[in-house]
Amino acid sequence: MSVKKGDIEVFLSENVFVGLILSSVEVYKKECFGLLLGYKTPNKYIVEHAIPYQSARRGHKWIELRGDKWKIIQEVVHHFPKLDMLGDFHSHTMYRDVRADVVLSEEDVVDMYPDELQIVLAVNEFKRSMPWTSNPDQTISGTINGFHFKIAAYYLPSEDTDEDKRNPNTLYTARINCPFFIG
Repeated sequence: MSVKKGDIEVFLSENVFVGLILSSVEVYKKECFGLLLGYKTPNKYIVEHAIPYQSARRGHKWIELRGDKWKIIQEVVHHFPKLDMLGDFHSHTMYRDVRADVVLSEEDVVDMYPDELQIVLAVNEFKRSMPWTSNPDQTISGTINGFHFKIAAYYLPSEDTDEDKRNPNTLYTARINCPFFIG
């Protein structure tokens, strides 16, 4: 599967940004995983909540969700009519001297549905301080407390999208807009 820059924007509120960062550092050296709740317009995902999945089994490069708990969460989310389950987030972490990146693995992509959003955080140890910034590859990055974070957002095109514009075997990056840290 190839990855291309898409024309969709992902808006992250301050609460979502803080939730993503705290979820990833809480279990650092292992992967975090959580749900993204909010709503979608034709050109934008508005993420209002990033809810960490607490009962997952975790490893350095894997996470295992409990099917019974996943079903309960999905059933409960339907009782919040103003929120949709947009997708999920997870982290990739540094291991020894191998730095993490935001590239999705084949396992990350295999269960994605059309219009589903996936946010990936690469978390690496970093001695210097760097300001948060938007990058040309549509990611955002910066440092907090000795950690360097890079955050990317991915989506698969909708099945009803114009074939001339989208290749169904292509994953797209979305431009992240997080005014909380970028002035």
